[in-house]
Amino acid sequence: MSRHEILPPELHLPDLRPDLRMDAATSSLPAMSQLERRTVLAFVERLLIAEGQPATFFTLLRQTDAQLAALIGAEAASASRPGPYGRFPPAPLCAEDLDGPPWRIPPALCARVGERISVALEFAYLVVMHPGDLRRESLLDLTTGGWSAEGIGELAEQIGAVASQTRTLAELQAAARTAPGRSRLH
Repeated sequence: MSRHEILPPELHLPDLRPDLRMDAATSSLPAMSQLERRTVLAFVERLLIAEGQPATFFTLLRQTDAQLAALIGAEAASASRPGPYGRFPPAPLCAEDLDGPPWRIPPALCARVGERISVALEFAYLVVMHPGDLRRESLLDLTTGGWSAEGIGELAEQIGAVASQTRTLAELQAAARTAPGRSRLH
């Protein structure tokens, strides 16, 4: 069961919809390059699902740059934890506080992908694995790493969408495995 089998076409993300790769009205490039999108979203997928399970953006990244895909896959595997973790501000969510190990991009991977993707990967890790630790400084790191306000919005939206879709797809696949004799959702 793939993302395309479950989600209607209007919910597919821009990288999977060629008509959204460039803003036709302004002929300008989007706030994220295709390589940035594929790298960050492949990392998000690999944080949330096991090796060998379908991963659309990881597959796209591997088609674009197999060596980078291998590095991203290995790093996501080593960074993946049960989570989510974090310390939420005082409010009802503080009951969800859970300490967990932080993750910083290794220097070798940072050198390979550059500062802009590096800060985006660290931001993606926070969004997915440490949502309680997101702070204003997280956004400032993105701006100092070269991200515009529009780019940060697009990045956060796509990370959230892929994380949500990936978790939902995993839950649906698990439900399908436990329903004997049913191979499709009915």
